[in-house]
Amino acid sequence: MTLTITLDSLLRTILLVVAIIAVIVLIVLMIKIIKALKTLPSTMEHVDGIIGDVETISSAGKNVVVKAGAALAGIKQATDENRGPVRAATSFVNAMTGFVTLLRSKDDKKK
Repeated sequence: MTLTITLDSLLRTILLVVAIIAVIVLIVLMIKIIKALKTLPSTMEHVDGIIGDVETISSAGKNVVVKAGAALAGIKQATDENRGPVRAATSFVNAMTGFVTLLRSKDDKKK
């Protein structure tokens, strides 16, 4: 008994095996996709909840930033308005400190 294999029949056999493997892989892939699509609605509900939480947190953070900015603007305005009196008070305190130091140095020389 003689068995002859031609190049044509060998290539057809290899092509048939590759096609069968590809079909099996596609079937497994489709099964995984179907399972993933079944969980999609519950996943989307979780995503909606998370997005709502993020919106709440970001709006609260925005309110904090706005209030902090307003407070800092008020502090800046108060310091700008009182810059002259603050400088005058600082100069007065410095002058008094220098005067007290001068008096102490004279008292130390007398002793």
